[in-house]
Amino acid sequence: MELRLSPEETQIVDLAEHIAKDVLAKHAAAADHGKFPAGNIAELGAAGLLGVKIPTEFGGLAGSNVAAVFAIRALARSCPSTAVTVAVTNMVADMILRFGNDEQKQRFLPNLCSGHWLAGSFALSEPSAGSDAASLRTRAERVPGGYKLNGEKLWITSGDVAGVILVMAKTDPNAGARGISTFLVEPGMAGFTVGRHEEKLGLLGSSTVSLAFEDVFVPEANRLGAEGIGFEVAMTALDGGRCGIGAQAIGMGEAALNVMAQAVEARKKGDRTLGTDQGTQFRVADVATRLDAGWLLVLRAASMRDAGKKMAKEAAMAKVFATEAGNFACQQAVAMSQGAALDRHSPAARLLRDVRVSRIYEGTSEIQRLVIARHLAASVS
Repeated sequence: MELRLSPEETQIVDLAEHIAKDVLAKHAAAADHGKFPAGNIAELGAAGLLGVKIPTEFGGLAGSNVAAVFAIRALARSCPSTAVTVAVTNMVADMILRFGNDEQKQRFLPNLCSGHWLAGSFALSEPSAGSDAASLRTRAERVPGGYKLNGEKLWITSGDVAGVILVMAKTDPNAGARGISTFLVEPGMAGFTVGRHEEKLGLLGSSTVSLAFEDVFVPEANRLGAEGIGFEVAMTALDGGRCGIGAQAIGMGEAALNVMAQAVEARKKGDRTLGTDQGTQFRVADVATRLDAGWLLVLRAASMRDAGKKMAKEAAMAKVFATEAGNFACQQAVAMSQGAALDRHSPAARLLRDVRVSRIYEGTSEIQRLVIARHLAASVS
């Protein structure tokens, strides 16, 4: 596969790398202490990186999926908490662009892309519906002028700071996946409440909350797309999102590889053989090879999406391999750092905590393997 970035894509990548190094890296420690990176979001919004694929008329950069994964990888090297916030916001903006009408695009996209709203949020998971999205229980009942929304969502990234939340709800509980619709919920709507902040293992600067809906009136103008296509919206979002999570994991893995290199250099003073012995060389080589392979899978899936091709299988392959490669890299960085990694705020420890969830959210590694196997089975049947 030959991939050459266009001048416009190169400009986006350079912009993301510049902000990651000059802005995000300075605030990564504060994010690891649980501070939401609002300043980072403001910088990224001003640069257009909250809407990489969104047309310039709405404040985006009119970029590609390939440019987007390059940008997410760069941000994740410096601050994974910011990277996941940006990835979800881009995903929400992309769905509004794909499925929204002109009025919705004009109303929501400029606020998302500019950073006027700190984030966009994607609300699919529920206490009883995680990997099985079609089993969600949140209901949207038709009433004059719109819908009444009732239910609960769990593990929602940026749910307390988002200016708009994409909420999946059942409009026809007897129709299975075909009975799900998508709604653009705004935080000021009566009956909408935010639950407690989850006390997570990692990504401490990224806000994760539960959401509750009690007779929330959502006007018909806030339904995204036609009734019954919510499952399609969710799966379309997740296919692109899985490329982003794969890129995020690779970025963290590359940061871990840098930690490994620094550990070797620091310890050479006391042990001249470190870095030249085969054990260390093999460990570094394995990390670098897995990261490169994962990145190529991410790029393949992203380029297929840019070409308008179906890529659910390729997105699943990219996510499962890239996230497991990123996790492997961070584990090896902890091992190489030895005692220094016992400090929970050391780079190695932070990366290990931050990277773990990449194998869970937007579809666990196990679910990705099921997706891959089912597509392979369908291709030979």
